Amino acid sequence: MHGASTSSSSPQAAAPVALPPLRCPGGPRVKAEGIKQLYKVPHAGFLAKYDQRFMLNLKLTHQLVSYLSRTTLTTPDKVLVELGPGVGSLTRSLLTRPCVGVLGIEVDERFNPHLEQIRNYTNNKFQWVTADVLKVDELELLNSAFPHFVKANVRRPPSPGQETWAANSAAGPAASSGAQRAAFTDDTAENDAEGYEGAPLRSAQRERLLRQRRARQSYQHSDDTHHSGAGGVADPETATSPNPAFDVTNHWWSNGNAKVEVIANLPFEIITELLMRYAADCSQHRGLFAFGRVPVHVFTQREVAERILAPAGSVQFSRLSVLCQCFFHVRLKQTFVDQTYYPRTEVEGAMLTLEPRSVPLAHGLDASTLIHFTNLLMKPGLRAATVHKSLSRFAPAELVQYMLQELRMDGAMTVLDLSVVEVTRLACLWQQFVTMSQQQPQQESDGAEAEAGSCNAGSPNGAV
Repeated sequence: MHGASTSSSSPQAAAPVALPPLRCPGGPRVKAEGIKQLYKVPHAGFLAKYDQRFMLNLKLTHQLVSYLSRTTLTTPDKVLVELGPGVGSLTRSLLTRPCVGVLGIEVDERFNPHLEQIRNYTNNKFQWVTADVLKVDELELLNSAFPHFVKANVRRPPSPGQETWAANSAAGPAASSGAQRAAFTDDTAENDAEGYEGAPLRSAQRERLLRQRRARQSYQHSDDTHHSGAGGVADPETATSPNPAFDVTNHWWSNGNAKVEVIANLPFEIITELLMRYAADCSQHRGLFAFGRVPVHVFTQREVAERILAPAGSVQFSRLSVLCQCFFHVRLKQTFVDQTYYPRTEVEGAMLTLEPRSVPLAHGLDASTLIHFTNLLMKPGLRAATVHKSLSRFAPAELVQYMLQELRMDGAMTVLDLSVVEVTRLACLWQQFVTMSQQQPQQESDGAEAEAGSCNAGSPNGAV
């Protein structure tokens, strides 16, 4: 009897418990049938033909947003920029997190009623704009949607005077007082031959060096160390720190978390172009990167993600690998199977997080120059060639020899064996060569015109 009662009660204990449906803001959601009616197609095959894929699994979107809240989205004072919200499945999950607001940028006008519905249900916490993500300026859109937020959180590089003042303030009162003494010494530098008050054994240059050395010692100064110039403004010429080699004047970029994050859920075919554009903006600290080191979360296909993460020496190491790893720290969060999207895709998807580097691998290197150089060096079909052969295709022989000697690099190495740092250093030398070669013809022409003018002036009839 006990065995029968146990066997009869076990199916009741193992019965599944119905979970309540997931809730999210934004009103009624759009299902698969609604998407087919929106595009007026009989089945999902027409959507896949035009590279239209939608992430409708609300459990998966909640999981992804939960991952963001544990890594980068840790404070409630951020604005999220979503590229390609579509019907708003991922948007609803983003709105569940504490944030200032979400800005959606969508090029397809068919989704406007659904995005407007989400905006009305969330009391304008969600704002949307119809624009092309490859051509629009996100900073202007943020300024129009959240003007007070942009005014309070946008960062600008300080002027040279502010940089030296910040360095002196970080070094302490000794550096600021030393800068004041250096300014006083510069005013009396005209007595360099005889010294102060005509003293024969003293010189202004020697006094200047001694005062700079004394400024490194810790002592207090009675005057206000912040007002080293007229009107309380630091003089960029005299306000120098004792050890400028250790001054970090790029605090506005390296310190603190940016108050903006980007989530790009776009068609796979335009992800590469978008990453190239963001790399160019990151190298020049413009656009959205005026807020600082803005993280970029990208949904792309798995093959592209493997190319971006590929290490040096692998077959998948490419130009995109060098470009992204030069300016970003790249992490792979998760890969998705083909059933993740609607309609079902033939390739697997992946989610990447790109965080800008606080210090780039190469100082002064522009992303546009790096793209141009890698197109010449790592062209498809020539990546297995030697470095010397690849460089000799577009650079003079003297320049190739100088670049290899300057970087202590073996020209017999293949291009695939080069690391990202080595490629960026080669690109820096190439950038210097291009800059100097563009200036040299102008100087030669100016010299030729001056010489011709002098010859014409010397001849009585204006002819040689």
